[in-house]
Amino acid sequence: MSVKRFQRLLKIREAQENEVAVMLAGRLAELNRVEQQRHQLLEYQSQYFNANLPSDARVLKQIAQMQHQLRDALQQQELRIAAAESQVEQARSVWMEMHQASLSLEKLIERRRRTESVIDGRKQQSELDLWATRKAFEKTPDNE
Repeated sequence: MSVKRFQRLLKIREAQENEVAVMLAGRLAELNRVEQQRHQLLEYQSQYFNANLPSDARVLKQIAQMQHQLRDALQQQELRIAAAESQVEQARSVWMEMHQASLSLEKLIERRRRTESVIDGRKQQSELDLWATRKAFEKTPDNE
């Protein structure tokens, strides 16, 4: 395969790598969003746990119920965070594979270029040697 074909393949791979990078960025943004939601829930929980307790039994029951709901919400949020982290790791793994493939292809292209350069250099040297030999034979007195 020629270097130009490998370069076209590299452009396709880089485009795919960029698509995966965008997907990874989206997954990271989602992880950040769910972590922010957890932080908000922790703040609400802290407010309810540190609130002055009223003497009214009905209000105490409502506060206890709210604290229970906040604990449940935090548990659910932890599950969402774990799922988001898993998705980030999967996307990162896919990106790393794509990136490694692109790097390998770049190295292959560079090796091909060097090989082609060496072959071209040898071909040019051979042509120059042939040309010099012809010129040498044209100038000899025996050929005149």
